[in-house]
Amino acid sequence: MTKRRLTPAEIEYNETRTNVLKRVDSSYVADAPFVFSNRIAVTAALSRMELFKKVLDVPGAIVECGVYKGNSLMLYMHLSMILEPYAINRSIIGFDTFEGFTSIDKNEDPSDINENMFSDTDESLIQDMINANDLVRPVNRIPRCELVKGDIVKTVPEFVKTRPDLVVAMLILDTDLYAPTKVALETFLPYMPKGAIVVLDEVAYRNFPGETSALREVFDLNKIELKRLPFDSSVGYFHI
Repeated sequence: MTKRRLTPAEIEYNETRTNVLKRVDSSYVADAPFVFSNRIAVTAALSRMELFKKVLDVPGAIVECGVYKGNSLMLYMHLSMILEPYAINRSIIGFDTFEGFTSIDKNEDPSDINENMFSDTDESLIQDMINANDLVRPVNRIPRCELVKGDIVKTVPEFVKTRPDLVVAMLILDTDLYAPTKVALETFLPYMPKGAIVVLDEVAYRNFPGETSALREVFDLNKIELKRLPFDSSVGYFHI
């Protein structure tokens, strides 16, 4: 969330939460996360859970393009550990620059964004928690979750060359931008079997039109059944 268009009520909520957080330490937040989560974060978690259930019977990787702070990626790791602990053919792969927006297209992406947005993240922190969860994960000798750092426009085409085993059960497109969305669609589509799911986090959303522009260029919208989750404001998905 870029926080570009906050209402007065949202600003007041954020200020209140910031003041409350000053009264507790990090372990308190970790042990009671929903006390401090906002509606948007809880909605995102519910969406991810619903989408995960749709590919439980589809083998292959869950690929997330646009990891940011790793909240959704780690949720998928937990869901996989809990619901399919012995699925050795399930990988969870996250792609991100971990340095903010790159590959902004001045013709397709909003004019009021910049490269520093979403740069407040730490890849090493996410990796440390992946490693920590691997200590208690069943079949932990086989990697389950991995991060790929860099511009998706470059890293995704290079990544698929290194993974002859790759099958993609779910492709999550949450970069907000046109170019990485298009590259990810074009690159991963040949690795997606019938029944796999493509998820777009900001589809048909005027404040970030790049994802939708990329979708229209790669797919004929008349030939896909684009659906939404009734409680989520901007997520769309379709089955291959």
